[in-house]
Amino acid sequence: MSLQQKIKSVSEEVMGEQSVSTAKRLLQSRFGMAVIAAVSFIESALPVPVLTDPFLVAAVLLHRTKTTQIIIVTTIASVVGGICAYAMATLFLDVLIQMASPGAIEELNHLVAASNQSNTLLLTLIGAITPVPYTVVAWVVAIVEGSLLVFIVGSVLGRGLRYSIVGYTTYRFGPTAVSYAKKYLGVISLLILLFAAVYVWIKM
Repeated sequence: MSLQQKIKSVSEEVMGEQSVSTAKRLLQSRFGMAVIAAVSFIESALPVPVLTDPFLVAAVLLHRTKTTQIIIVTTIASVVGGICAYAMATLFLDVLIQMASPGAIEELNHLVAASNQSNTLLLTLIGAITPVPYTVVAWVVAIVEGSLLVFIVGSVLGRGLRYSIVGYTTYRFGPTAVSYAKKYLGVISLLILLFAAVYVWIKM
């Protein structure tokens, strides 16, 4: 199987055939690094159904020698997107809610009810690593007036860990990376959510 076929096989299970073809063309162009940065920023800044991980996988498979650079760019763009989401929630929350899906709104209400300023770091790590939408978490931190600095630190740690796992498992295992990344992220997500549950229980 050629490299192009491998990239398609790995990414299609998340993105769909048409999206994969588009992603490959963009990532192979001289604007490839800008593309992965833009995708990462958009996923974090806006409540839209965009996933960075399959783009990251495709980018590393296409440019293995730039794996570290790709991870750093993806992480920075995601954190900047999160900061924008935080800022927009303080100014335009009503507009953002109209853009969000019913599921995202339900998640928002649930997280706001369970959150306060003191657990900003934990909440940020949950959004940055686990399947809980990172954009929604940024909104929640803004709504409860959590520390922006703590949010940024948590975002760098969480997003850096998430994208390092995805990037380096792709570098190490190639097209089979998705299953390894899902396993590692699943274990870490479970541990963080369990810790969050214990933390909330103790605080009650």
